[in-house]
Amino acid sequence: MERLNDNAGLELLQSANACLADFFVRFSSTPVAGHDEELRALQQLQQALESVRPLLDGRLQNIPGDEVSHALQCYRQNLIRLRTQLSLMQQSAIAQRERLDCRQFHLANAKAWCAISRATV
Repeated sequence: MERLNDNAGLELLQSANACLADFFVRFSSTPVAGHDEELRALQQLQQALESVRPLLDGRLQNIPGDEVSHALQCYRQNLIRLRTQLSLMQQSAIAQRERLDCRQFHLANAKAWCAISRATV
């Protein structure tokens, strides 16, 4: 029975690693666009990470075997890479927000200028 739980834990960890790898393929080196695809991918990533979290209390680390050890090492590396990727995405989103705020400011000024121009004609 315990072996079955060990296998299930390993499968969850491998699934989380696959989800992280897919996320990196899809979103590394691309600016944040604010599409639904990004939101869905982040939600999927959150679910994968939350599914592994309960197993990180020492259960996975205590399972003997190279496969588990390798999957844990890969997971750690993926988390470090994810931290960097999320930081880059945040910076991209902030820059995009600044561009949009600037555009909105210019549009508001143009609208005011048009209103004043019509009033003086």
